[in-house]
Amino acid sequence: MKTTISLFFFALVASTAFSQAKVSLKIIQNGAAVTPVNGEYDLKKAPFAVEFTFDVNAYDGVFVNADFTDAIYKVGDKTSLPDLQDIPYKILKEENFNTNKQIAINSDNWAFWLYNKANNEYRFDRDIKTVDANTVTATRTIEQVYFPVKEKTLKMSEVTEPLYLFFLVTNPYNQRGVVRELYRQRMKLNFK
Repeated sequence: MKTTISLFFFALVASTAFSQAKVSLKIIQNGAAVTPVNGEYDLKKAPFAVEFTFDVNAYDGVFVNADFTDAIYKVGDKTSLPDLQDIPYKILKEENFNTNKQIAINSDNWAFWLYNKANNEYRFDRDIKTVDANTVTATRTIEQVYFPVKEKTLKMSEVTEPLYLFFLVTNPYNQRGVVRELYRQRMKLNFK
């Protein structure tokens, strides 16, 4: 009985701690957050930014799938991702500090926008804002899309079709055995 009560108490404390961890994603254009309408973001054909606010003690970054097809996006909000355990091994190589101001487009692979202050390594823009002792806001400016297979870029002013984004936060790398999904958010961006 004591063991059951102890396990219940531990689970309650752990779930409370998890629910207090901070994660939010926003689309920013012209310095203002864009509000989705019916789950879709209407943007100008101009640069925009993705703003990721998170607890650095709970997360080490966010996996991002970006594509002009909705293959991953249509998985939905609740359906499990069929290749969840493989996602950490399907990472596209990207530059530190987002020097190219781009997002990689690939239906099969994922980007991993990480933040590691100790090693001065991150895939966001250089300016990381501290919210409090444990929370930061990292921004990724997008001026162009990049097609790694074709090694081709396209400026945002040239994009004519919707861009589907799927963000996935998992347990941190140093705590990974089995990959566990902790947070997901889908976004459809329309350019007008």
